[in-house]
Amino acid sequence: MVDLRRGTKKPRHLVSLSGLTELRDIVLDGDEIRIGALVTPAEMDGSEAIASVRPELLDAIRVFGTPQVRYRATIGGNLCTAASCADLAPILLALRARIVLTGPVGSREMPVEEFFGDHRKTVLRNGHVLSEVVLPVRGVGEGAAYEAFGLRATNFITVAGVAAFVGMDKGVCNGVRLALGAVAPTPVLVPGIAERLVGGNLDDEDLASAGALAAATAQPISDIRGSADHRRELVAELSMRALESARERAS
Repeated sequence: MVDLRRGTKKPRHLVSLSGLTELRDIVLDGDEIRIGALVTPAEMDGSEAIASVRPELLDAIRVFGTPQVRYRATIGGNLCTAASCADLAPILLALRARIVLTGPVGSREMPVEEFFGDHRKTVLRNGHVLSEVVLPVRGVGEGAAYEAFGLRATNFITVAGVAAFVGMDKGVCNGVRLALGAVAPTPVLVPGIAERLVGGNLDDEDLASAGALAAATAQPISDIRGSADHRRELVAELSMRALESARERAS
């Protein structure tokens, strides 16, 4: 609706999906949780299922826009808009989420990192919709976290965001993913992070090294919300915070 008011999008037709009640479910399905595309952040925040098996999602939900937006936005809309500053994308990337695309001849799944083509562009084809987001439930020795910095008093838009997933076994890291938001054309995973951290205990030296790698991965721009250099500094600091929180939750 913002794009329509600005005139940056001028579709010939608008089609409401609000009557598709099957896209409003949150379902525990074995070792997965399935979230319908029309579920709002407010509904996710109030979901006992999410709180019990994937509570890390709440980090992103609770910094998501304004209260009014949290009641109107949807998880599918947040992903399909494909804005790099969208708060749900980094944590979904870190948690190895998959998305379900449904079209005239059926549905298919793909990793969420394959969904974004470029800034404001996805791989959705004409006649298809994003129908579900699927995540593995939290396992023993796993933790995740999302840290964001934004000018909340003025425009509620994230300037830089980082999500981390960590697996720990007897104090040793056995798995890690780090995802960045608002600092590249699309949400992006930090390459090489597992090679740098797996096998270590995520001490201060490890965290600082990970922060430096994340800052080097970022491709920020300078705009009215902050300079590129400021965003790189934020990425380094937020990466260390997210990894530390994820490590503590894994323990």
